[in-house]
Amino acid sequence: MSTDRRVRKTTTALKDAFREMARNTSYHDITIQALTEKANVNRKTFYLHYDSIEDFANTFVDELADQLIKIIVIKPMNKTLSQPGIIFDKVFDFFEQSREFYTFMITSDEYSFLSRKVESKVSKSLAQAISESYQVSKADAYISSSFMIRNTMMLFRLRINSEVEMTRDEFKDRIIRLDKSGLRTFLNRNNSL
Repeated sequence: MSTDRRVRKTTTALKDAFREMARNTSYHDITIQALTEKANVNRKTFYLHYDSIEDFANTFVDELADQLIKIIVIKPMNKTLSQPGIIFDKVFDFFEQSREFYTFMITSDEYSFLSRKVESKVSKSLAQAISESYQVSKADAYISSSFMIRNTMMLFRLRINSEVEMTRDEFKDRIIRLDKSGLRTFLNRNNSL
């Protein structure tokens, strides 16, 4: 079922306005009135689709998390994790192509809560895939997935914020080594990583 053209137009206008406002405005200072005025959308129309600014902001979380899940959660996970460079390349390319707002979202202190929500959502999906592919407890699957996602996002933040200078290959090598060494004790019990 496709979304109505008017709904898509409204959503696009609101998202564009939010992206623009987020660059210069504290999250807590973005109001529905200011957002709808900037987007040239009626407030009643906003409320037809969203309950609050938080509800609306979660559309960015869902969008980013869903895209990352499509890239990262490739089954069976035991084969995917045995070749982690493939996932890295896809995630790296995604952030290179979607650099503006998503990069801002994962690196901004003011909007870091959105990044944490993305990390949580992706970690849960990855944990499910890990528990289906490895004979590990749900707790170990979630710890493993959280470890991978948190470390990867942290290294992306360091690189994007120019806190560490390294080439793409150096960056890839560090993520792979960090993830493999940390995951080995959780996932390598009965399966090779």
